Amino acid sequence: MPDVDILVVGAGPAGAVAAWQAKLAAPELDVVLLERDRAVGAPVRCAEGVGDAGLREFANPDGADWVSRRITDVILESPDDTQVVLANSGIGWILDRTRFDAYLAAQAAAAGAAVLVGAEATAMSRNGDERWHVRVTERGREDLYRARIVIGADGVETMVGRWAGLDTRVPARDMESCAQYVLQGIDFNPNAIYLQFSNAIAPGGYAWIFPKGVGIANVGLGLVALKTNGHNARQYLDDWVARRFPSGVRTGYTVGGVIVHTTIKKTYADGVLVAGDAAHMINPLSGGGINNAMKAGRLAGCTAAAALREHDTTERRLASYHKAWMEVLGEDHLKYYRLKQALEHMDDAFLNSLARTVNKVVPEKRTLGRVLTHAMIKHPLLIPVVARFFV
Repeated sequence: MPDVDILVVGAGPAGAVAAWQAKLAAPELDVVLLERDRAVGAPVRCAEGVGDAGLREFANPDGADWVSRRITDVILESPDDTQVVLANSGIGWILDRTRFDAYLAAQAAAAGAAVLVGAEATAMSRNGDERWHVRVTERGREDLYRARIVIGADGVETMVGRWAGLDTRVPARDMESCAQYVLQGIDFNPNAIYLQFSNAIAPGGYAWIFPKGVGIANVGLGLVALKTNGHNARQYLDDWVARRFPSGVRTGYTVGGVIVHTTIKKTYADGVLVAGDAAHMINPLSGGGINNAMKAGRLAGCTAAAALREHDTTERRLASYHKAWMEVLGEDHLKYYRLKQALEHMDDAFLNSLARTVNKVVPEKRTLGRVLTHAMIKHPLLIPVVARFFV
């Protein structure tokens, strides 16, 4: 029965950074990072886009082999395909998640964490002990780990949170179903990401084009099932791709769920922290979660290390993690969520009209703020929400 100080379940960005930062903060601790799939970073279940500033807190993308594309422009599209090219969009990156996640796991290993692939946590209990007993299946063999702290970074379907008694339920209205193809041989601006909003194309969500190179991109959409006509995300995607890129060659495909809710009310318990998608730490407006996950992983790893050095792994001690997260991004996500709810009242006719209105603004002043200003003028319901968003 292996005894470890910190057992991290899930080697995505949140888990890998948690293990990495825990070892940096307290090198004497035994840290084990589990990944249930046979390789870290595979299969890819996201569009792979991140902002520059958040990424650079953890890694330098300049010349990195885990970068697919540098992004300089953002193009919004209305339901009738009117394009709005935003000014001052900043820099973004499209990652190669297979390589990027492996890079983060390698950083954890270099710091001294043990990384196990093909190792799945299948049960967890405490049984009056001060340590959590975690049953792990690896290559047909079953081990029972005794961990002083467990960090659950096991994604939207998190089991660690449930085993610890945390409420990780998601309202149906806040769970998006997503489908994505890797398309080759298509025509678009390879330096821009495209976001198309339409209740006909992606009800309750949006469609995207995220370049991975010239003529190749992640092309997908996310939708809220409660708002559809009974078709699933892939059917909606097939219809959109058939119209938009009829000659595109499909070389990859993925499906998954994205939580567009706010952070769960409690991300900690005695000897347990949950981070990233497992704690709903996703931007509810955009659905983006990579940088969020790494920030949460850093907080979780450092909090766990400090608690262990203090010989206090109670939930009262670990509550500082939740407070720190809310100050970093959690409170912002509450504002994003209110804005998302307000935007749901916009129909396709309004979005088409808004795009044409915004395009009358000179290009260098066509910012996201201007888009929201025009939206408020035409849709007063947004005024109190956007006011609270920016205050």
